[in-house]
Amino acid sequence: MVKIFLAAAVLILTSAGDCLASEVIQAEIPTAVELSNRDINRIVCPGPMNDLIFSQEKAMTGHFSGNNGFIKFKIEDSGTDYVYAETQSELFVVCNNAVYTLLVTPADIPSVTLRLASPSGDTFKENIDHYQKMPLEKQALLLIREAYHGAYPASYRISESTRKVSLSPDLEIQLLQVVDVDGVGLRLRKYQATSRSGVSIDLSEHLFLSSSISNSILAVAVDNHTLEPNQSTMVFIVDQKERE
Repeated sequence: MVKIFLAAAVLILTSAGDCLASEVIQAEIPTAVELSNRDINRIVCPGPMNDLIFSQEKAMTGHFSGNNGFIKFKIEDSGTDYVYAETQSELFVVCNNAVYTLLVTPADIPSVTLRLASPSGDTFKENIDHYQKMPLEKQALLLIREAYHGAYPASYRISESTRKVSLSPDLEIQLLQVVDVDGVGLRLRKYQATSRSGVSIDLSEHLFLSSSISNSILAVAVDNHTLEPNQSTMVFIVDQKERE
């Protein structure tokens, strides 16, 4: 079994800045989303954007250029105050000749970026191109870096989880996210580890080399190696799917 303890990855994680994750939308599946009712929202298409279709009566405006679409809700001035959109509406996005159906709820939140996933037939090629001519250890580093920032290519398959893993009586470990890179054979698991000890503890990558995590672990990166009582940290584990 290939084991790479990515000390370099840990340095990258601890020094990187914060970044909000973008939601990834699949084609042909009606998806409920919240968009800002006061700021401009962005929709990113993995190919050319063909059209935006919505009801003009729902106080929504939009335009597109290249592979980007932009949605803004109208704000009414009542004379004494501003009135923001609250009515849910449907938005159909024609992206790269595929139709994406969004059930949009205006909300008092900052600007949102939605990323549209490629149709399944294109994801293998996009992922292979993304990692082309890159050594295996650099592939793992890139995937961990993307996971830390929460900025994934639209061709990745991402699923959320609440499953808990028992590795140590001093830790509560919960699986948060599973990221599959089809065509390349990599899978990343993102965990949150929370200290249940009454004293400061050290957290090592070796702890996660367990069959309850995976039998084909390639890389482990821990964000914070020292945890105070009730403190949490992120743990990123990359394995090779074809070896499971």
